[in-house]
Amino acid sequence: MSGSKEDWFHSILKTESPPSSTTRIHRVPMILKEHIDHEKYYVPKVVSLGPYYHGNPNLESVEGLKPLYTNKLLKGNQESIRSLYHSLAKMVRKLRGYYEDDAGHISDDEFTRMMLLDGCFILYVIEHIFLNNETDTLGLKSHQIMFIQQDMFLLENQIPYLVLTEVMNFVSDEFWDLKIKRFIDDNILAAERCRVSGAKLPKLPVDRPVPDTINHLLELLQTRLTKDKPRETLPNDRYTFRNINELKEVGIRFKPSRTRSIAQIKFSKCGFFANIELPPITVDDSTKPMLLNLVAYEMCSNDTNESWVTSYICLLDSLIDHAEDVKVLRKAGILDNQLGSDEEVAGLFNEIGRDLVPNSFAYSAARSAIQKHYESKRNTWISQLKHEYIKTPWAFVALLAGLVGLFLSSVQTYYSVFGGQSHCDSLCLYLKNHHQP
Repeated sequence: MSGSKEDWFHSILKTESPPSSTTRIHRVPMILKEHIDHEKYYVPKVVSLGPYYHGNPNLESVEGLKPLYTNKLLKGNQESIRSLYHSLAKMVRKLRGYYEDDAGHISDDEFTRMMLLDGCFILYVIEHIFLNNETDTLGLKSHQIMFIQQDMFLLENQIPYLVLTEVMNFVSDEFWDLKIKRFIDDNILAAERCRVSGAKLPKLPVDRPVPDTINHLLELLQTRLTKDKPRETLPNDRYTFRNINELKEVGIRFKPSRTRSIAQIKFSKCGFFANIELPPITVDDSTKPMLLNLVAYEMCSNDTNESWVTSYICLLDSLIDHAEDVKVLRKAGILDNQLGSDEEVAGLFNEIGRDLVPNSFAYSAARSAIQKHYESKRNTWISQLKHEYIKTPWAFVALLAGLVGLFLSSVQTYYSVFGGQSHCDSLCLYLKNHHQP
């Protein structure tokens, strides 16, 4: 028994870290599948990209169109198709390593063909359908196009960005990086084509190529959506404010920011009042699946400090309790509700935010400033005064008249008690004393 104990002690000391995984395109974590309808939000509806849903009979319609799109993209050049196949075949081991083990049922030859067709399909629809709005969609129906755009941002429906880069080498176009980024930016939560009126957003310049570290389109979307991350301070352990309407009661107003990066939340003081600037967001039928798959991607990341989308959802969940909170954001020009009622939007963020764990450093500076303002009794009193008595010009005039009357009455009382005797007072006293009835 003692020997087995010693062996056990030594086995602990000899334990080494597991080898680093090459997986870059993960399955959706089980914890998310348990709470959210997996089929509805994580499974492609129209097109399969990559091995996880390859061969799914429900996706055969668009699968049959991929050779046509490949032929159109490569302009019918058989030599280009052959060369592209051989280039991808040389890196097939590396490409297979991007996926989890359950993609092993596909042979190397079939895997290479799949990567070629999927890569050409993605680049063709980005350039000719989503960016140029061509009327000839080569057999795709309008509803299929809408769902293809959603399917391209599902975690389990990605292909390595390395494949897209290889396909680009066979299509002479120096602006591929610009087109890819423009497509990604059009899918950010507040896309410029449907931005909120009153929130003038600057066009995002394409300042550099897509980083070599990008593994797939969903990761590129997350990177663009959370760019310009601030350096955050140590978080406060105690935040007691509950929702937007509570913050309104202490004089905090909400405004749309000029950035679409959800990592940028700005708090600024203005006398007894304050402003919170939030990036505009459009909420429609595609919002929930996109957010859920971004959360799934962040949960699979080894860098816990990169969970900005998760933190953003948790922030909105903490600010939105009821439809009235959504109404405030909508009237402020921050939230464009294309989903339906304000109750539906409130329910969406409350459901998605359930059981999520944010990055504790995210928005810590802004949240601490909000908490400090929220705890100020003076700010609460001033805000209530403004809310109750300065709603209309007549209420303000009445309040002002009352304050002036109170001031004059106070002055009169003071001089009647503490004021010195004047010559007029002496005369009145003399007349009183010598008055004969």
